[in-house]
Amino acid sequence: MPTYQMSIFRMPKIVARRLEKVQRDFLWGGGNMEGKIHLVKWEVVCTNKEKGGLGLRKLAMLNKALLDKWIWRYACDKDNLWKQVIKVKYGQEGHGWRPKKANGAVGVGVWKEIWKESDWCWDNMIFRVGKGNKIRFWTDV
Repeated sequence: MPTYQMSIFRMPKIVARRLEKVQRDFLWGGGNMEGKIHLVKWEVVCTNKEKGGLGLRKLAMLNKALLDKWIWRYACDKDNLWKQVIKVKYGQEGHGWRPKKANGAVGVGVWKEIWKESDWCWDNMIFRVGKGNKIRFWTDV
């Protein structure tokens, strides 16, 4: 699956499992009819090269990271055209670093799929106050 498509669309879990099976079968030389002995766990193969693995990425995590990158870009980019379109279509919260949640028929499409992964992204993001001119103490959480 091309990386660009993974960055826009959420990959179903069944597709990720099937693609990882293709990767495993290719790596271990097994086809559908023959069973080969696996001398190393798939988790070890997917670990970093520095830790003794091959550095292959798990596709589900890669898909989540690429989708969350759009949320990060929305928070950081100032005046890109795609951000302006999202702002006009869905609205924004706060000082423009977070869009409103896409609900119902108003959020069908690519952005709604990206937004489904945003809870994980926001839960793992840390903001620094800086000068304090974009922070509302009582309402920002």
